[in-house]
Amino acid sequence: MRTNVIHDYPSEYKEFLIHFHGTRDYFECHEILEEYWLEQNREIQWLALIQLAVAVYHERQENYAGSVKLYRRVLGHLQSEKTRFERLSIDVSRLNDQIEERLFLIKNRMPYYPMNLPVTDEKLLAECRETAENRRIVWNTDDRRAGKELVYRHRLRDRTEVIQARKTSLLEKQTKRQY
Repeated sequence: MRTNVIHDYPSEYKEFLIHFHGTRDYFECHEILEEYWLEQNREIQWLALIQLAVAVYHERQENYAGSVKLYRRVLGHLQSEKTRFERLSIDVSRLNDQIEERLFLIKNRMPYYPMNLPVTDEKLLAECRETAENRRIVWNTDDRRAGKELVYRHRLRDRTEVIQARKTSLLEKQTKRQY
C-alpha cells in the first residue's frame, strides 16, 4: 500500500468513509454524499460511491435485485472513470474484484458480510479511524447482527421534510404550467 500519497480530500468523503467502515450506516453514506454530489456538478465518482453504499445497504436487506443492479452500475463507473477513483486513493482493481465477489455470493444466496473499501492512503484511513474513535465508533465493525433501525433506516426515518419539499416542487411545477 502507498503511504506517501498527499491529497486534500473533501470532508464529505471522510465522513462517508467513517460511516462506511464504522457505523455501517450505508443510508447515511448516501445522505452525506448526495448533497455533495449535486454541489460538485454530479461528478461520477461521487455518484458511484453513493450507488455502492446503497448496493451494500440493499444486499444487507436481502434485496438482491436492487443490489445487483447498483453493483453493476458501479462496475461500469469504475471501468470508465478509473482515474477519478484513484484520485480518491481507491484501489480500483481490488474494488472491482470485491464487487465481482459480492455479485457471485448474491447469485448463490450466500450470507451478507461487511464491506471495506480498498483505500490505499494510510494517512487518510488513520485520520478517519481516529475521528471514528473520538466519536466512540468502532472501526470495521461487524454489522451482520445490526438491528432494524440500521438495516431498514430508510423506512424508519422522519420524512416530513422530504414530503413537504416534494409537495412544494410539485405545486411550483403546476403553477408554471398554468402560465
